[in-house]
Amino acid sequence: MRRWRRWFGVGLLLLPTLSAAAAPLWQWQSDVVIPATTVMDVKIGELSGIAWDADEQLLYAVSDRGAVFHFQLTWDGNRISAAEPVYAANLLDSKGQRVRKGRRDSEGLAVLNANNGKAGDSQLLISFEGEPRIIRFTPAGRAIKNMELPRQLGDVRQLRKPNDGLESVAFHSRYGLLTAPESPLKGKPRTLHTLYGLSKSWSFNAYPAENSSITALETLPDGNMLVLERAWSGFPNPLVVSLRYLDFKQCPKKGACPIHDIQVFSSLLALDNFEGLTHVDGNRYLMISDDGGGDWQRTLLTAFTLE
Repeated sequence: MRRWRRWFGVGLLLLPTLSAAAAPLWQWQSDVVIPATTVMDVKIGELSGIAWDADEQLLYAVSDRGAVFHFQLTWDGNRISAAEPVYAANLLDSKGQRVRKGRRDSEGLAVLNANNGKAGDSQLLISFEGEPRIIRFTPAGRAIKNMELPRQLGDVRQLRKPNDGLESVAFHSRYGLLTAPESPLKGKPRTLHTLYGLSKSWSFNAYPAENSSITALETLPDGNMLVLERAWSGFPNPLVVSLRYLDFKQCPKKGACPIHDIQVFSSLLALDNFEGLTHVDGNRYLMISDDGGGDWQRTLLTAFTLE
């Protein structure tokens, strides 16, 4: 998680994407601002991961403060017109106690059994930023089981910085659980990201902006990956958010995979800090921004399509 101040009155610059012919075409559809209201005694804010449950027709979200939210969405074709919060709870451990302070930094989110035609069997995969952990939870927010991590990620001392942990998680039908540290591990080039599975890993060059870090992953219907990155190196440098496409079939046996930029957003002073990403159905997708818990940013839910 990073905190960014959002200033008004400064336009957003959409940069031309690279290798566009090899990547899906991005099209903005609509935005909805989610107010920082309180639901079931939990305040909505600092949302960092989202996942769509097709069976339950719910959007799940997790916050940096260790809470889970459920939203019902109203759609008009590819456009979203409302996101109504219907449930909220603080994350609980397997004994039913609130996850203790210092270990609540939930960041990445994926949902299992979300599209199997069975109601009531969904489970959440939540990744944590500090001590590297991925835990399986009920949708209500109670821990079920800690997941096995790729061996390279089990030691917090290998993180480049204490808060450069597992900001993202995804589930792949072939490779299983996939995750990535926000920044490359110690001893790795700062500009070479790695996506880790339990039995395999894939590396690719970071977006060419200083400190570009991974904030979200999402598996595409074709089995390839969306990667969301964010870069900022301090004022007066721009904040850069890049949505990227990784085609596993293009990865060589050795060396870095090619990666293609779908859409890049950049601004010196005005940009929503997008951290969460999910596929809805067909060519519909959502991403969400983290308001940082302050008054100068907002929680923006953006609908877009990929063709």
